[in-house]
Amino acid sequence: MKNLTELKLTLAKRILDCDDEDQLRTVDQLMGGEGSFTLTPAQRSELDADLADFVKGKGKNYTWAEVKAHARGGIGNGA
Repeated sequence: MKNLTELKLTLAKRILDCDDEDQLRTVDQLMGGEGSFTLTPAQRSELDADLADFVKGKGKNYTWAEVKAHARGGIGNGA
């Protein structure tokens, strides 16, 4: 596991190298930037339940590439 300084440097480099505006806006939101969000108790409960299922090995898991392909219509529609 990286120490805190190494983690900061790695994240800073990844942010500087990133050209994906959506990803950068998401990072900004997650770090409490303008327009940050909070979860409702129901949303937190749903995420906790999903995490418990994941830890137990229940359900299908997808890679980030599969999620993006699905969101872009590349999976399940014959594309």
